[in-house]
Amino acid sequence: MKVSEKDYQLYSSRVAWYYFKAGMTQAEIAEKLGLNRSRVINILNEARRDGTVSIHVQGKDAKLAKLEEALKKVWNLREVMVIPKVADKQLKENLSIAGAHFLETCFDQRGGLVGLGWGHTVSGITMYLSRILPGKTEFVTLCGGVTQYLAESRTGNVGAPLSGFYYPFHALPTPLLLSTKSLCENLLSETEVQTVMEKALHSEIALVGIGALMPNSEFVRFGYRSADELKTLKKEGAVGEMHGEYFDKSGEVLNLEHHDRLVTVKLGQLKKMKHVIGIAGGSEKLDAIRGAISGGIIHSLITDETSAQKLI
Repeated sequence: MKVSEKDYQLYSSRVAWYYFKAGMTQAEIAEKLGLNRSRVINILNEARRDGTVSIHVQGKDAKLAKLEEALKKVWNLREVMVIPKVADKQLKENLSIAGAHFLETCFDQRGGLVGLGWGHTVSGITMYLSRILPGKTEFVTLCGGVTQYLAESRTGNVGAPLSGFYYPFHALPTPLLLSTKSLCENLLSETEVQTVMEKALHSEIALVGIGALMPNSEFVRFGYRSADELKTLKKEGAVGEMHGEYFDKSGEVLNLEHHDRLVTVKLGQLKKMKHVIGIAGGSEKLDAIRGAISGGIIHSLITDETSAQKLI
């Protein structure tokens, strides 16, 4: 095998991803992968010629493809998408890009309803979608409080995630966490809330984030849990959370008072939905990812190269 052919087999997806999706320069890619710049240029030129890069990065280099297949087999997952290794500060953005990429390349071409869960990574998907999804595609939030993310300006981007969004979008018109159980029950009985919730439960695909028990997690950032409370949760066996519901290493939901005050598609309901795709990466989230998979809360996974290696 020629050196150029070997390079292409080993690095095609990563080079294309870094250049066309993550916006890295050829010199930065060369340094990251230990190649010289001319080899990176040759790989990019071949990617353009053979159709690996059109609108999307479609290639499969041997390393990433092997990781995806291994994760499917080890964890009995339906679909796996592994993105190339990036710096921690770039990880959330690249996972958002991957979520958009997954929808644009794998979603039913007849269109359908896409559910979006809680978190910056998931809400960020809306910023990277092009207009090539089927015209009948719609989006719906799986929990309250998502508008806090969708309304925020993002560093390095113009506007907020839904600025200029092209597709119909249905949002639960509530906070995520209510002050009392009775107030939560009253809100859930409102017709408008019930209509959106019913729509969310019938999503063809649901994209959800997976939270770790970290003081800097997004759920904590909005003031829902203090660092001391997280320590108590760990003692009770919690390894992660989704939409504010905490679960243990087997994916079983903990019996916590605040769960009754959440306006969300509950984890027990997620398990029964058509196709739930978890999007998460980073060493601090490994236990949470394992728990979500073990409990059948998610059916597929989008993660990064380093996390994939550790999960295997």
